[in-house]
Formats: sequence, C-alpha cells, structure tokens
Amino acid sequence: MTKNPDIIIIGGGLVGMTAALACAHKGASAVLMDRQDPGNYLKAAFDGRASAIAASSYRMYEKLGISERLEGDVQPITDILISDGEAGRYTSPLTLHFDSDDAGGGPMGYMVENRKLRAALFEVIKHNDNIEFIAPANLLGFNEEAAQITVRIEGRKDFSASALIAADGRNSFCRKQAGIGASLISYKQKAIVTTVAHEKPHNGVAHELFLPGGPFAILPITDSRSSIVWTDTPGAVDAAMALPEHMFADELARRFGDMYGQVGPCAPRWAYPLSLQMAEDYVKGRVALIGDAAHAIHPIAGQGLNMGLRDAAALADVVHGARANGLDVGMNLDDLQIWRNFDNRVLASSTDIFNRLFSNNIAPIKHARRLGLGLMDKIKPAQSFFIREAAGLHGDLPSLLR
Repeated sequence: MTKNPDIIIIGGGLVGMTAALACAHKGASAVLMDRQDPGNYLKAAFDGRASAIAASSYRMYEKLGISERLEGDVQPITDILISDGEAGRYTSPLTLHFDSDDAGGGPMGYMVENRKLRAALFEVIKHNDNIEFIAPANLLGFNEEAAQITVRIEGRKDFSASALIAADGRNSFCRKQAGIGASLISYKQKAIVTTVAHEKPHNGVAHELFLPGGPFAILPITDSRSSIVWTDTPGAVDAAMALPEHMFADELARRFGDMYGQVGPCAPRWAYPLSLQMAEDYVKGRVALIGDAAHAIHPIAGQGLNMGLRDAAALADVVHGARANGLDVGMNLDDLQIWRNFDNRVLASSTDIFNRLFSNNIAPIKHARRLGLGLMDKIKPAQSFFIREAAGLHGDLPSLLR
C-alpha cells in the first residue's frame, strides 16, 4: 500500500478482520494491525471456543467470500430448546422451543469454531489488495492531528490514516488512550468452554439449560460434537477446572443426562471470568470503537460476537458514505455511534436481565420463569419476533446484512 489508508484497525481478531474486509468490500483501504503473530490465532490450543453466527451476520460472510471457505466446518442451527432445571436431577417439563419456521424457514444461525473462522478470514485478507495486515505489531500510542491520525508502532515506521478503529478487545488500549471511559459490572460467574463428542447426533439442536449457578449451553458443531459453555460461580468453576480428566468427564456427563448417549471431552478446557462492560462513547474525534472494545456482554444468548459483526457492517457503510461524498472519514464517524449505540445497549440490558432472572434458585422466581417459558412456547407470534431479533433480521440493518 503506497499511500495513507482510509482507516487503521487495531486488533486482528474476528471483529477486526471482518471490519477490514467489510470496509475493503466497499472500496476503502485499510491497514490492520495486531500484536500477535497471526499463526498463533490459528492453533487449536489458542482458542477452543465456537461462535454462533446469526443469520444476518452469515449473509455478510457470504458476500465477503468467507462462507465458501468454511464449507464442511459450519453447522446450521435448526432448533433451539430452552429449559430450566438442576444439574443431574431433573428438568422442568415447561420448556421453550424455537424451530426454523420461527426464523422464516431457514437456519436460525450457524455454529463455527473460532479458529476455523479466523483461518477463513485470514486467507481472504491475504488476497485483498485493499488491506495490509501487519503483525506482530506492538502499538505504542497515537496522535490525532488536524487532517489525520498517526499511530506509533514499536520498531516500525509510523502509519497515518483518516480514522483509527479500535477492535482490540475489552481491555482496549486504544479506548484508554482516547480517554473514553467504560462501565464494568462483574457477574461473579465464570464460564468453562470445551468441546465434547457424543454417541447420538445432535440434529442441529442448540440446548440452553438454566441451572442455579448459571446457564449450561450445548451448542451443535460438526462431526457429532458440541461446544459447551458451562457458566457457574467462580468457586464451582475453579473446582471443576481442577478435576482430573476422568472426573471432569463424569461431571459433564451428569449434566448431559442420556439425551446424546455416551459423551466425553475431545478438546482442552478453558475458563473465563464473565462481566458486562459498556464504553461511554463509541466515537471520540478520529477514534471509533467496535466489538468488545465498545461492549462485552454475558454469553447467555450467544450474541456478543454478532454485536461486533453488526458494528463492522455499520462501520463499512459509514466509511463508504463519507468517501462517496468526498468527506473526511475520520470526522464523520458519529453515524456509527448513532446507529449502533441503542441496539447494543438494549441487547446488553436484555442479556443482563435474563442472566439475573435465571441464575438463581429462589423458589417464587424459579416457578414464575418456568411458567413463563411454558406460556411463551404457546405464543407463536412472540416466538417468531424473539428468534428473528436474535437472528439479526429486525431493525435498520447495514447493507451487508440485508
């Protein structure tokens, strides 16, 4: 890239890479930087998580040429079953079931392992002339000037662009350097993530079992495997993580019951603390925040990544609109804040309420929520609304999601 790019994106994770490709698809030039060597991200031991890609987000991946590189690695979600119970004891007969008809006849989403999605994104970026990927790159700071913003990289030349896009995670260096505050609420919960293989097929069904300590999600992935997100109190998670492999497998099997036959871990396990974090602003001067740098939520509904992907799609439209009208991109980022702030805050508040409502064993609340699940299961229009909302099919969608 011989001239200054339109934007510099700090953070080469899923959202950062998607944002670079989305903006390049609209004709913008981008320099993408990350402190890690990209090869580290592609190793199985780096990240064992899998992500639910909403139907609208997957449309964008189809347009960007990502989906064709994921063939064989994507598991459509055809059904979602939500229930309430206690580990190893019983599940309430009052459940909530969504199927593909509620989402308009197609899959409600797609499960894909993070490392495989990263690999697909990286391959497409390597062949895109509008993107220069620089990694590893240690960001030292940035200076905002009259007509550009300049970033300083350890051991490298300075780079200048019209705008700096921070996609560098919940502990964002860029957000702090820009002087943007963030609120933080700890859930006093941790999540264990691993993958299990099972004897019986999952048939594309995603299960969300609400237990007193937190939700236990069984999410279908390819090859008769499921990605597990096991949320519980920090003490319970630390104890589970300390178990020998065979005892950990026994505890997982107890939570599964017999619905999938024999089950057992087939990947390492990781544990993450859970919190709700929201930036006070998404835009300040020539700096804009997207993804976890702007918002990090509870994984209860699998919407965290999709919020970031919608940020990336909206950013592409904002950058394209400024360039098409001959405007300074860096001084015309406010539309991103207007477009994404309300949507993200509503979704963050909703996941917060659901987690607090379901992660307890208080008898009156427990009986009320079970009754609510049973009633909702009988109201098809309400089901259709909620599942289409989760699939990202409502509202003022960015062009890549339509």
